[in-house]
Amino acid sequence: MSTTHQGPVYLRWRAGRPAPEEEMFPDLDAALDAVEARWDTLKDQVPQILDARRVLLLSTAEILAMADEEE
Repeated sequence: MSTTHQGPVYLRWRAGRPAPEEEMFPDLDAALDAVEARWDTLKDQVPQILDARRVLLLSTAEILAMADEEE
């Protein structure tokens, strides 16, 4: 998958509260870098990456598969 998607993109995860947490990044590469840097925390919090319209770009399963490939 190409990581050239222009942003903003959003990283969304569940941190134990009813509403998910969300953080905005300028592009997909920046969001993926954030996921990688925080993986130990995010891996159990259903991370997803969304585009500017909040349409799913990468599901939790896809992010987990990418993490498994890197290990």
